[in-house]
This record gives sequence, structure tokens and C-alpha cells, in this order.
Amino acid sequence: MRMPITDETLNAFVDQQLTPGEMDEVFEAIKHDPDLARRSCEIRQLKSMVKLAYDGVEPSRTVQRSKARAWSMQAMAAMLLLGLGGLLGWTLRPMGGSILPAALAQKGEFMQASHPQAAAGNRFILHLDSDKPERMAAVLDYADQILDNARKEGVPAELEIVANNYGLSLLREGYNDPFQQRIDALAAKHANLKFIACGQAVARIEREGKKVTLIEEAQMVPSVIGEVVSKMKEGWTYIRV
Repeated sequence: MRMPITDETLNAFVDQQLTPGEMDEVFEAIKHDPDLARRSCEIRQLKSMVKLAYDGVEPSRTVQRSKARAWSMQAMAAMLLLGLGGLLGWTLRPMGGSILPAALAQKGEFMQASHPQAAAGNRFILHLDSDKPERMAAVLDYADQILDNARKEGVPAELEIVANNYGLSLLREGYNDPFQQRIDALAAKHANLKFIACGQAVARIEREGKKVTLIEEAQMVPSVIGEVVSKMKEGWTYIRV
């Protein structure tokens, strides 16, 4: 009996996490099913785009990328975004209208993708991958401003702060001073705000023999990349802070 080809199966196929027999079975199904081929292509393109937007593996602090390399990665990400929109019919534009803080909207750092059938709305992912105090402060400020603006405008909104790499420090007990009180206040103020930690980043740190204790407000997902991909497919706006 053939296994059902769900989106979860296609994700595992794209990540090459199936058995050889299962890989062959999905490959054969894709060859004969245009809809499966399209879904597989969407997942592959979107994952490639997100992985180019940020590196999911924590690099050594001694490794520095050249400016030319950084520009090349940005250019590749831009080309993938354009290709995704043109080939698959996804819209690539910032959402949220007037509730976005002007300082953030002017940065042009949006990477938003939504399928034409996905419900659009004021739903945002703010991604933090740095432990620089100014970046940590900025992500909390932007989250507060966006949700305050949504409340003033009388529109429903949802927002997730997702953290991986060095950004995980924001959600670790003992590593997020002096931001813990601010996080407590934001969590009490905004019921539509979530703090999401990357399980892969946690596991990587613990493999080094270090204990990771997340703050009470944090939820852990297996992978921040997976979380972003899933939410973007539903029409959320992704913003790297």
C-alpha cells in the first residue's frame, strides 16, 4: 500500500529524510502528478529562500564573511524571491499597512510570501539571530509598536518573535539581561505575542555540554526555518530584524 503524500511527507522528501524506498516512491508520484510536483517545488523554493536569508547553523565567531560574499548571498536570495513570485504565483510584498512602524517599513527588509489562496492579514514573524543588545532591544520595540498600532487601528493581529543562532540568548534564562523585565511586560500586555526558540539551536548548544534553560514565555519548535516556512505559506510576513 502506498503511503499518503502529505505536505509533511513532501517536507521530509525535500530534506532527504525519508528512507531510500520512500524517496523513490515520492519521486515516482511526483513524476506523474503535476499538483504534487507543484507543491514539492513550492516547498523546495521557499526553504531555499529562507535558508539563504539566514544560516541555520551557528557559525564560529572567528569566521567572517567577506562583503562580496554577503552581497552575493543577498543577490541570490533576491533572485529566488523573484523566481518564486513569477513562477509559482506567490506574492512578495510587505503586509500590514499602517500598523507597521515607519522606521521598520522604510528598511525594506521584508521577505513576505503568501500563496494566492492563503488568508492575508496582520500576521508577522520578527526574526532575531543576533545577541547584540541593540538588535534585541529593536525586536522587542518593533513587536510592541506593531501590536500597539494594531490595537489602535482596531484590527486583529498576531506576532511571533523567533530566535535562533546567537539570538537564542534573548530567550535563555541568565543570558537575556537586561531584557527579562521587558519580555515579562510585553507578554502580559499582548496576548497575541509569542516567543519562539529554535530546537535545533538548543540541541546544538546542549551537545557542547551546556545546559539551556528557556524563559517561561518561550515556546520551542523543532526548527525556526520550519516555523518560518510554515507561517509564510499561510501568508505571514517575515521580517529579519
